[in-house]
Amino acid sequence: DGLSTSYARRGACDARGDYLAPASPETLVALQQRICIQFRDEALLRTAITHPSYSNEHPDEDDRDNERLEFLGDAALGLVVAEALYQSFPDEEEGHLTEWRSQLVMGATLARIAAELDLGSALRLGAGEEMTGGRERSRNLERVYEALVGAILLDQGLEVARDFIHRTMAEEFDALHADSAVINPKGALQQLAQGEHGRPDYILIEERGPEHAPEFAVEVQISGETLGRGTGASKQLAEKQAARQALEVMRSRTREALN
Repeated sequence: DGLSTSYARRGACDARGDYLAPASPETLVALQQRICIQFRDEALLRTAITHPSYSNEHPDEDDRDNERLEFLGDAALGLVVAEALYQSFPDEEEGHLTEWRSQLVMGATLARIAAELDLGSALRLGAGEEMTGGRERSRNLERVYEALVGAILLDQGLEVARDFIHRTMAEEFDALHADSAVINPKGALQQLAQGEHGRPDYILIEERGPEHAPEFAVEVQISGETLGRGTGASKQLAEKQAARQALEVMRSRTREALN
């Protein structure tokens, strides 16, 4: 089963400890322990964590930045996820498989995985990028995850890269099995609405309950029209529920338009 729930959960090999200087030997050892992979060529790993800003500020060093590895990792990630979806959902139509793949490999998903793996702490950044929060920047986290996949592919081969993707995306795969309608409702709604309809707006309409057990109510509007409402113990949960409702409304309208 391409998306088996038996994959190791993120953090199973977490060896996180005290702060270590980026790209120090200790950092590279700790990073390899976190991802459960021992590199044969640590230069590849060092390249994977090197942001373009670092290379620009250190032209005397031979290390490349991670953009080429990001390109390779993006392709490998798309292949592995597409293969897993194809094998796991043999009766599903192409449109749904494409939508699920897009949600699984979208930037926000990869940045969240990279943050949980603490890849930001290992990044080699230029001074300006460091001072402006580059270690937590979603784009940097997304690209270092993809670059890491590319480095693993070159160093260890496709099977090890496939296993790494399956392990680190286990929570996303599990969520798809639990609710195949949508993995990331907010991301799915944004993709469906962009272009013709515009960006979804989430509006907090009520906050009630005691401080230790609050409840939030949120509605989502697209082009000024309210398409969904949701409640939850956090604004994020309420927004997800509202997004799910809006998705159903928009999909229903699309089906009606096609009939």
